Amino acid sequence: MRQLNNPVKAKLRAGQVSVGSWLNLASPLAAEAMAAEGFEWLTVDAEHAPWGIGELTNAFRAIEARGAVPLARSWSHNPEVLARILDAGAFGVVVPHVSTRITAETLARAVRYPPIGERSMGSVRAATLGDYFARADDELMLVVMIEDQEGVANIEQIMAVEGVDVALIGTADLGLAMGLGRDQIEGNSEHEAMVRQVLVGCRNVGKPAGIPVGDVNAANRWIAEGFQFIDLSNDLAFLRSMARQQLGQIRISS
Repeated sequence: MRQLNNPVKAKLRAGQVSVGSWLNLASPLAAEAMAAEGFEWLTVDAEHAPWGIGELTNAFRAIEARGAVPLARSWSHNPEVLARILDAGAFGVVVPHVSTRITAETLARAVRYPPIGERSMGSVRAATLGDYFARADDELMLVVMIEDQEGVANIEQIMAVEGVDVALIGTADLGLAMGLGRDQIEGNSEHEAMVRQVLVGCRNVGKPAGIPVGDVNAANRWIAEGFQFIDLSNDLAFLRSMARQQLGQIRISS
């Protein structure tokens, strides 16, 4: 029986970079194809994409079968929602809109079992991984998303919470919270200053910071600055980009 083992968490703890991507097509087959291409982790976006719990579970199976680590972005801070995602087999949850230490503490308790947490124990799919209940607290990841100015200001307090593993900047929502339009975010100096403030805050407490990027140039740029958890685009964006590129190169004679 396979053990619960999270190589991404181990890699981040060792100070290394891990590159993953996002899944917005609500397709387990797309999840499997992305994992087969070599992404180390894939996040099922249950906040914005139309994933049902059955499809989400099948995506976890597909990702894991191809050797990648399955994560999921939750649609709620509700402890029952977080537990259900983990019970289905996610190796970690990405939680949106975390702005205070109190919220981070509540989330850390929600995803870990007593005595250090409050997660309920049941007969679940995840338990088919050997020694799950003994290993879950150490192997599962809690990734908090920093998506507004309050979260940026509180970054060190948030990341100092035991059980919070990674801070992932929600660059788009942070920009919107700052009053920027979507087309004003990239290259905005104030926005980039906040991005770097999150990186410095994580570094000060010895934990990794993550950032979503649209292409390899942006990935290399932020890796050079010290970001470790790199979210490279998503399945929907890859599909649209390739379709647009290929269609744009077709020559049809009149």
